[in-house]
Amino acid sequence: MSLRSFGILLLSGSALAATQAAAQTEAPAAAPAAEATSQSGNDIVVTALRRSTTLQDTPISISAIGGEALNRIGATSINDYFRQVPNLQVEGNAPASRRITIRGVRSAGEATVGLYYDETPLTGPGGTTADAGSTNPDINLFDVERVEVLRGPQGTLFGAGSMGGTIRMIYNKPDATKIAGAMEVQGTVTKNGDPGFYAKGMINLPIATDVLALRVVAYKENRGGFIDVPGLKRENVNDVRSWGGRVMLRFIPDDNLAITASANYQRNELDGPTNYNLSLGAYNSTVESIARNNDRLQLYNLTLTYKLPFNATFTGSASTYNWDLLRNSDYTKTLRGSRTNATSCRNYIGVASCNASQMATYSAYVDSRLPGMLYQPLALKAWIYEARVSGSLLNDGISYTLGIFHDDRQDRADSQVAKADANGNLITPLDLTAWRIVKTSVKQTAFFAELSVKPVHALTLTAGTRRFSYDKTVFGQVQISNYITQSYVGPPSTVDASAKGWVHKFNASYDFDRDFMVYATASKGFRPGGANNVPGLTNTLVAYQPDSLWNYEIGAKTQWFNRMLTLNAAVYQIDWRNMQVSGRSANGAFSFLTNAGKARIKGAEIEATLRPVEGLSLNTALGFVDAKLTEDQLNSGLAATGSTGLKGDRIPYIPQFTLSLGGDYRWSLSDTLHGTVSANLTHSAGSYSEFRPTYTFYRRNSAYENVGMRAGIETDNGLTLQLFVQNLFNTDKPIQLSSSIGDPDSALTLQPRTFGIMARKTF
Repeated sequence: MSLRSFGILLLSGSALAATQAAAQTEAPAAAPAAEATSQSGNDIVVTALRRSTTLQDTPISISAIGGEALNRIGATSINDYFRQVPNLQVEGNAPASRRITIRGVRSAGEATVGLYYDETPLTGPGGTTADAGSTNPDINLFDVERVEVLRGPQGTLFGAGSMGGTIRMIYNKPDATKIAGAMEVQGTVTKNGDPGFYAKGMINLPIATDVLALRVVAYKENRGGFIDVPGLKRENVNDVRSWGGRVMLRFIPDDNLAITASANYQRNELDGPTNYNLSLGAYNSTVESIARNNDRLQLYNLTLTYKLPFNATFTGSASTYNWDLLRNSDYTKTLRGSRTNATSCRNYIGVASCNASQMATYSAYVDSRLPGMLYQPLALKAWIYEARVSGSLLNDGISYTLGIFHDDRQDRADSQVAKADANGNLITPLDLTAWRIVKTSVKQTAFFAELSVKPVHALTLTAGTRRFSYDKTVFGQVQISNYITQSYVGPPSTVDASAKGWVHKFNASYDFDRDFMVYATASKGFRPGGANNVPGLTNTLVAYQPDSLWNYEIGAKTQWFNRMLTLNAAVYQIDWRNMQVSGRSANGAFSFLTNAGKARIKGAEIEATLRPVEGLSLNTALGFVDAKLTEDQLNSGLAATGSTGLKGDRIPYIPQFTLSLGGDYRWSLSDTLHGTVSANLTHSAGSYSEFRPTYTFYRRNSAYENVGMRAGIETDNGLTLQLFVQNLFNTDKPIQLSSSIGDPDSALTLQPRTFGIMARKTF
């Protein structure tokens, strides 16, 4: 049977069935997890090892944020909680244009962090730059059981793209024992910006008691903008509107069977740029054209689990998703930057060398195409299948997981340069200056296994391996020549890239007692290589190779003073070779990927939670990363731009130090009424935008702090009211800077001070 046939059988419901007991192995019931989160926080059940373990018994560096904790901080997206997780970084403010980094493993190309929604790994389209890692879906977090952040390579169990770590969003599942629901509304006011709001709802309905249940989630959210464009007399252009929902159906006919089907839909709309330009001061952009960006994600999954008669569980999952995106960005400065380019003039006029009159003719042509917009519709479709068996032998003295994985992904990008009018609005129907097509096909297959043994009661030894193979094909063709940026009509090109290999993991853990465990890990991570489709790129730079790394880690998980204090820590070293890095074409108009150099990342992370008295919880998370090149980036394609990193240069956009401090207090106001108050401070050290300090576009990103506070009341019948403030001190530092030809010092900052009110009702 082919893997595609296997997936179709799963989706049709005629494959092997699954069990409720397996659901406890792969996705613990929502109620016990929620109880654990609210009672002590020490017994949160996670499934990072593809089987159920408590957070403190899992011998890897992992953070878990329960649904109640997400509610307390008002989190609706990854941007709302990542600063509270050590060594987790997120770049970007647009819903579908965020790069996620763990432990400093950051570079262009395929994602370095695996992003899972239940059983489905989601990734973005490669587009024209082959930089799939810069685009990650961000599905609304309402009605989520927990978020797991696994730090360090997770390649054996979670595959390619997990070389830095893995993030897993685990949804609450339908409950066939009771009717339940939740409603939540929120309103916000942002300093010098537009107001925002959201409304969310969930209903859980048993269709057949203890057998069949339906769970439906719907939401709509508007985030008010705060970026102005003085040149176009436009204000608050970065408004974001999101809406969507989720439907889950769960069938549990007996104690040995569980089948869960789900459908997710989400649409986002972003009105304009999220960055501002330092030359105009905070929150002011110099763009000369604006058009709406949007994306639409449709995700379908069927998960089947079956309890086998020999103390093991079979899990089969089949997923498919379609992700359509429309990206628009101002391209005027890039076009204007080539207004007097001799090569562009020569090719436009059709002469060996332009004289003054011909240059004037060419420059007038460029002026006639301004303002210009980069208009990019992108589409991705993927089918993903996984089947695995997890079990134990000899009274749990041996635990194992065996599995097979297949991913078939196709994406297309239409990269068009379109003219805008004098007011910066896109002219429709499109008036095109240029058009090229890039299509990418990726097929991956992997077999994986992990085995844990207990030679003595307190010692656990684990070894894992994954055999992977992939084939990537990149097709490209220019449909309309762009004489300005030197992209010319020609025959189509197709480049194939394929590879196969192994990744391994070794782990040893020792339990001194129930409150003190130490572990050591050596694990490998990898990413596929591929091919560039860039106009004018030399043949030697068309293909690029896979990159890989080894992570060496020692950690401890401890609890003290009768579990009043939980203290977890890890130190690690990562050796990264054949790094995939981004370069720019000589005229600055196109980016490409290539391999250059090695890096070593040393770091540590500490998480602590203290509960000194009933109702009070204090927590801290500290991350340290020292990420530097250990070898010069010897690559002629990079040397041409002056951006080539040298030994000792730091990896861009990685702060050396991050800190989060938080506290929650809940107390009784009466027999049925409780007060709540919480506060959180996060700090991030500065970072840099490029490897080489002498490079023209090298910039320092500011260190910054962010403070938020919440206060409210809760009733025993499920009503919660909260008042809150975000970015209390109105920090407006440029926390992320980028610079390029014609567009210097584009900055990203925190949302200005925002006040809000939230109401939630559960039943």
